[in-house]
Amino acid sequence: MIPQIEVYVNVENEWVTETLAERFRDALQLMLPDLLATPQGPDHVLSTLDTVEISIVDDPTIAEVHAEFLDDPTATDAITFPYGEVLVSCDTAASYAAAHGIEREEELFRYMVHGLTHLHGYLDYEPADREALFAVQEPFVKRFFPG
Repeated sequence: MIPQIEVYVNVENEWVTETLAERFRDALQLMLPDLLATPQGPDHVLSTLDTVEISIVDDPTIAEVHAEFLDDPTATDAITFPYGEVLVSCDTAASYAAAHGIEREEELFRYMVHGLTHLHGYLDYEPADREALFAVQEPFVKRFFPG
């Protein structure tokens, strides 16, 4: 099964627009069959979901969720729930992008792909797992980023 991707803008700023969210949704929907064709990680649920909801939030919001569910009160890039919800921080994306000389839109898209890769079963707690996740994630970012 190929789930439907929904992208929600839950933040007010000048660069995260509904139009950007629609472009990301379309690119992610196009990417999904290819991601699902890659080997699954051990904790995969992506192929069992009807819908994946991706919410774009700010750092205070993602920090609150991070504290509540993962006992860490700091902001982070993405949080993925196995029932098909992904939160991504546009503030973290903008900060990281500025520090590394990349487009903030590309970094935000990367966080969305990261969440989908988690749902496909890849983890990033250990260095070897992180390396395997990035080996799957990064080609998809480069190929499908609608920049």
